[in-house]
Amino acid sequence: MDYDFTHDIYGAFRAEFSMGHEALGYWLTYELRSRQTVISELLTIISELQNRQRMDYLMEGSEYNLLLSRDEAVVRAHALDSEFEEEQPDDNLVFYDQESTASCGLDDFIEILEGWQQFTSTL
Repeated sequence: MDYDFTHDIYGAFRAEFSMGHEALGYWLTYELRSRQTVISELLTIISELQNRQRMDYLMEGSEYNLLLSRDEAVVRAHALDSEFEEEQPDDNLVFYDQESTASCGLDDFIEILEGWQQFTSTL
């Protein structure tokens, strides 16, 4: 998984991830943003997960949710949880759904969060 932290033309923080992990970039950019307190809380929660003090954790966002387990982090768009989920998607839509959900191992997610924390704490 490749990613890059940049600024958009207005100077806002932006995370861009490789194909299959785009949802992580969207979640960082628009859901987490530069909220340093929340980033620190997430790192604490991950530590609790690794120390078996928690089973899992759900952070609900306006468009995407973050689900942390002891093994992985999953970012999933609310749109995928619609009442139409029971219907089989058209084969052409499977690729689009891949942009709406992404997962990675917890160690990789820690690295991403720490990098984002450092990047967004600078002006």
